[in-house]
Amino acid sequence: MNLRTLGDLSVEGVAFRRQKVLLLLAYLCVEGPQPRRRLAQLFWPEAANPMNSLAQHLVHLRTLPGAVQESGTQVAPGNVSCDACELRDVVRGGRARRAAQLYGGPFLETLSIPLGADLEEWVFETREAVALEVRGALLELSRNAAAHGRTEEAGRLAAQALTLRGAPPADALELPRLWHLLRLAGHPLSAQVEREAHALGLSLGMAPDLDATPFVGREKELGQLSRLRAGTLAWVSGPGGMGKSALLLALARAGGWTVLPARAGHACGTPQLLVRGRRSTDPVAPLSTLRDPALRVAIDDWEGLDEATRAALALMVRQRPGATIVVASRRHPPFDVDLHLGLGPLPPEVLAERPGLHALTDGHPTLVGAVLGGQPLDARQGARVRALPPRTREAFLLLALQDVPDLRATCRALAMNAAEFAATLSTLVTEGLSRETGHIYAAAAARERVECIHVQAHLLHLKLARALPPAAAWAHYDLSRDLWEDADEDRAAHAAARRAAELLDRGYPGDATGVLTGFTDRPELAVLHAWALLGVGRHAEALRRLDTLSGKQRADPAAVVARATALVRLGHHEEASLLARGVGGSGPEAARAASVLAHAAHIRGAWDEARRHAQIAADLWQLSGNEQERLGELVLVASMQVRLGAAPETAFRGVLDRSLGLPSVRGSALLNYAQALMDVGQAEQADAVMGEAIVELTRAGDRLGLASAHLLAGVRRQMQGALPAAAALYRQALSELTGTGDIRQMGLALSNLSEIEGDLSAFEDALEMLRRAGQHELVAQIRRNATLTLPSPGRSLRS
Repeated sequence: MNLRTLGDLSVEGVAFRRQKVLLLLAYLCVEGPQPRRRLAQLFWPEAANPMNSLAQHLVHLRTLPGAVQESGTQVAPGNVSCDACELRDVVRGGRARRAAQLYGGPFLETLSIPLGADLEEWVFETREAVALEVRGALLELSRNAAAHGRTEEAGRLAAQALTLRGAPPADALELPRLWHLLRLAGHPLSAQVEREAHALGLSLGMAPDLDATPFVGREKELGQLSRLRAGTLAWVSGPGGMGKSALLLALARAGGWTVLPARAGHACGTPQLLVRGRRSTDPVAPLSTLRDPALRVAIDDWEGLDEATRAALALMVRQRPGATIVVASRRHPPFDVDLHLGLGPLPPEVLAERPGLHALTDGHPTLVGAVLGGQPLDARQGARVRALPPRTREAFLLLALQDVPDLRATCRALAMNAAEFAATLSTLVTEGLSRETGHIYAAAAARERVECIHVQAHLLHLKLARALPPAAAWAHYDLSRDLWEDADEDRAAHAAARRAAELLDRGYPGDATGVLTGFTDRPELAVLHAWALLGVGRHAEALRRLDTLSGKQRADPAAVVARATALVRLGHHEEASLLARGVGGSGPEAARAASVLAHAAHIRGAWDEARRHAQIAADLWQLSGNEQERLGELVLVASMQVRLGAAPETAFRGVLDRSLGLPSVRGSALLNYAQALMDVGQAEQADAVMGEAIVELTRAGDRLGLASAHLLAGVRRQMQGALPAAAALYRQALSELTGTGDIRQMGLALSNLSEIEGDLSAFEDALEMLRRAGQHELVAQIRRNATLTLPSPGRSLRS
């Protein structure tokens, strides 16, 4: 059943004309289930018996099968679709063009029956609300048309938004936007909007979404981007407010460019703007339009894109799809680009023709634009901060040092009570320096200025570190280390532990090791530090870190299983197994102990035992709810199944399917799958799998995994006799290992490389490095497999 409320009030396909009955149904559709008494009082406020009136109208409503559902004192709409509700849904879903198509006229425009005051107010409020949503959709369509250079369409849509029946007069926010779009198209209604704006006392500038200010100071960069060839990728980076969006909008004004603002609240919403009339949950589908070499696209705010879109776009642009693409971001590019423009504050010479402007704004592009656009925001940020009372200025600086301000912690750092802090924040908001959330305008530039005053900046960081929760405190403790007092040591260690644990969970053991390096004298951090060292392959160091524990501390299951893990990775499987068998229970320690037993069995060549223990570890991780660790163990299960005779494709199918969306785990699984294929003589198929593994590991940023992949690929090329290619892959592995501290993989890469190059001295140096790191089993294995020999007289070394 389709209820029409826009421009009409009727049920589609049914000759039913009782307006009060249909109004009741419309109210239920829009507002949802309602108590009977509420409906009776709203619809029949002056009736002698409102409940009886409601009952009579419900009788009529029941003649429309399925229109209404009644349960006790509640009345709800039945299986009814309502055009106004559908319109609101498509607006929320970002489908602006469909919303404009659905709007058949003002909500309940043909209603001709008398209404009570409250019900009449609801009708008018809903009418305006629906119309305003449609106006917003039309404005979005108009702005998108203008960004594509379709000025006539932009003007038509803006005129439609301005004159939309049922909508209230355009307000002070909408008039500037409408004026810009209409003026851009040369539409005659632009003069009417200008008169209305002047009547309201508005000073019209350029609509902020399309052309906030006159473009100034980036002529060189604009020329570089305008001259980009088809199929090239440019990256524009810089802190917030440095003019990235203004540069992209200037491209759009120049013509031929589409500017896509990030839509973080809509999954895959940004690329969806590239296609018309179609919507897909697959971010790759709309991005396929980037294969058109005639398309020139600028994507504003890389960080604001949803994760799926970022991953799909990153994969697409690496292939240089055909379109000319510019991306604006606060960070440097995460992949190779053809042109990288780093934006900072505007230098004084750029503003030389406007005397005093640089002194007024410190060259901050957003504030420069505010001044040139005649906006009321005071541009003297630096001067205004210096003019604040000392306590208010300190509050500004503390907020500027936080990426996401914690108002409660800032209040504690200032030693203020709630009333004092509320008044201080209110001052900053009033002065145009901060939002009510505590986010400072031009915070990046302000933070840079604060950090230049080192001692003051360190003291501010220390105040924040003492006030923030441990999870957020470490970054500030790290920056204020020179000022720690005795009382800070314990809390800083706790904050470092929280940060290191978070980094380990996210797969960054190298960064976790760096955090914990300054706390080698803290026994409570020894186990966590050992796991970080194990994560980067520094197994002997992990063992030495655990040796600093007392006897009682060493007996703790967490310490025992960390020691067992270090031992098994060093090849001491018997000692590792003995320790692991002493760990019981069903928690994470038990899962890690089972994993140790699996790897020990693997070293001994006991494939079925290794498979069994790895499966136990996977089951225990499942109990703990740790899916990534579980999948890691299932990779070993699959490898052992291949050793026991299973086909690699069959053994690995399950773990590969379940690891979709987890690039680091999937990359590891693919790498082991490739090894299994090589072991059973399917080397050509393994090559393709290794390539896929490298893609996944690159996407995850897993440098250790990439090093393993390049090592395996190098071994494959070496076995084929393609020694130059193998050497190049080993060097690539060494490049990935730089700074990770993974001695085991570095030793493998160095020994293999020196073997290929016939460098006996380098080969022995690599083995000596491994011996010193305690990798005795690995050294023995390399010696067994090595083909490098001393040269005969007059002959060069050969592999």
